[in-house]
Amino acid sequence: AAAAALPPAAKPLKGQSSPSAGSPEVARRVPRAADEASSRLLNSPTGGHHADGLTTTSEGSEVSPEEKSMASDPRLVNVPSTVSVMQGNMMQRLASLSAFDQLVDDADQMAAMRAQLEAEAAQLEDRPVRYGARHLSTPIVIVSSEMHPWSKTGGLAMIAGSYGHEFTLRGHRTMAIAPMYDDYAECTCIGGKGINIAGGYHEVRYFLHRKVYGHGKVCDYVFVDHPCFRRHEGIYGPPGGEYGDNLFRFALFSLAAAEAPLVLEIDGSTYGQDVLFICNDWQTGILPVYLLYKYKMHGTYMNARSMMVIHNIGYQGKYSKELFPVDTYLGLPKRLAGDDLQGEDMHLGPDCINLLAGGVRTADRVLTVSPNYANEIKSPEGGHGIHELLQRRDGELRLAGILNGISDEWSPITDPKIPRNYRLSDVDEGKRVCKAALQKELGLQVDPEACLVGFCGRLCFQKGVTLIMASVDWMMHGQPNKCQLIIMGKGEPALSAQVADAEARFRGRICGYVGFDPCVERRMMAGCDLLLMPSQFEPCGLPQMYAQMYGTLPVVHETGGLKDTVKGLWDDTHLEVATGWLFSPFEEGSMKHTLYKALDTYQHRREIFRKMQGNAMRASFYWPTAMDEYERHVDYTLEDHPYRKPESWWNNHH
Repeated sequence: AAAAALPPAAKPLKGQSSPSAGSPEVARRVPRAADEASSRLLNSPTGGHHADGLTTTSEGSEVSPEEKSMASDPRLVNVPSTVSVMQGNMMQRLASLSAFDQLVDDADQMAAMRAQLEAEAAQLEDRPVRYGARHLSTPIVIVSSEMHPWSKTGGLAMIAGSYGHEFTLRGHRTMAIAPMYDDYAECTCIGGKGINIAGGYHEVRYFLHRKVYGHGKVCDYVFVDHPCFRRHEGIYGPPGGEYGDNLFRFALFSLAAAEAPLVLEIDGSTYGQDVLFICNDWQTGILPVYLLYKYKMHGTYMNARSMMVIHNIGYQGKYSKELFPVDTYLGLPKRLAGDDLQGEDMHLGPDCINLLAGGVRTADRVLTVSPNYANEIKSPEGGHGIHELLQRRDGELRLAGILNGISDEWSPITDPKIPRNYRLSDVDEGKRVCKAALQKELGLQVDPEACLVGFCGRLCFQKGVTLIMASVDWMMHGQPNKCQLIIMGKGEPALSAQVADAEARFRGRICGYVGFDPCVERRMMAGCDLLLMPSQFEPCGLPQMYAQMYGTLPVVHETGGLKDTVKGLWDDTHLEVATGWLFSPFEEGSMKHTLYKALDTYQHRREIFRKMQGNAMRASFYWPTAMDEYERHVDYTLEDHPYRKPESWWNNHH
């Protein structure tokens, strides 16, 4: 009977095969302290964890009086009997961080959501006038090592996929290019190209998937196929490591991407030479270098431009120049390109190629994913060794930060995955129902008075999980405000074990959900009162934006995009705009101090809390608003003179 109640196994992302029990992509429940809770979850008719203080029914499940009333509530829908499935004796979660995911992939649904949001935005008195782009006839070529929904390790894939969608809707002819890591459905081989690199000749094939986004607007998703991309241990390497040929893999990919607009005939024509390349992170940092020295120097792409987008400056693509010579390995003129690719590393010293630095030095414009992050990366602390280079680009007015948007589907008004839909006018009742359902689903005591705090992200130091775990005892009995805690994520084994231990010690008040389930995260956004996001650094961040749309107030470290998107309640004078709380510095005591203020506001200053919820739900993280800024920089880039000229070393260095 218990087996019959289990939902079907989670489907893999589009283009991916189902993960096996031994695959690193399968998220597993931590053993030891969590085994008992896992066993109960799978054998309980309600699918919930144990919750202290609840009464037991004749069937053996344990329910509270509030749960009994929920059972007959007709508004309570989409609450599954279980949130996990079994493979062998291990718990499997869907191996996807839904903070970087879309559950809606149907073009008609996406068009309908956009139309609804546009209609609602049209009713706002203070709606900004849409930017009138001047170069919609210029094709856009997006180049990224990850592309949602085909390949993904984090936010890069989500944003790159959104670029394809949004530039297409704006009216550009749009190509989005990524490596082909697996056999993808509904893709057709449309050509091939021989590429000289690393002292040899390598044949790549191009596969096309055309996606229609309504009104005849189509994005051409192109995938570069070569054996070097077909690795099952991961996109960039096995867990904790890097493939030894990554420089070859992404230099080959960048050259193949540069060839695609010239050689691929799509819908009767090639994209041609007059295009704008949007390069993303270190994996494509060498593409602007190739454009300058391999193409423009020989009369090709003379009117083309490139923009380099930095999503995470902590990864720069550093390799030994001695092992991988600029001329014989990368096929670039050593005397000209050597300086542009020059880097420095604590292990390599000056014998260093830096791919991201090469892109920053040669792209026509440099962008990053939030205004505050653009400021941080110019500092010695935030620039990871290339801050002076970025300061120079900023002084030339060719560096900017643009806050990314979020997918249209993240709305409590239309979200089909939450127990009850709601809007600002009925947020109290909507969140009450969603909170009770979430507490029941995850084995917490169904207590409307407890402030429900959620965390969803990678279990690692950078996401601030060490601060959270150090504060667990204080949250549960070291401060006077009643609260509960949900931690959902996967990552470092030691932190996963700490999460499981915390759940075991505070059963019914803490849920340690080791893994990811996109539906559960959506219900967390709707059911939690606070979202805790204490990241050490966060270039942009998406969960804090999702949370505000659902009236869940974020408590965040004052850094990067978190500082741009959360308006802090520093004192009551900020109440008209406040949407959450920010803390600094990145320390346990600082986080506790700010979290206490948030918990106290929820428990004892509820009218202020409701006012902040209203501010948060009225906040705009709408992609078309972000695209206005992207289009503005597209115009700047195309109308300004090329940043670098290919004619000679003298022109480029004096």
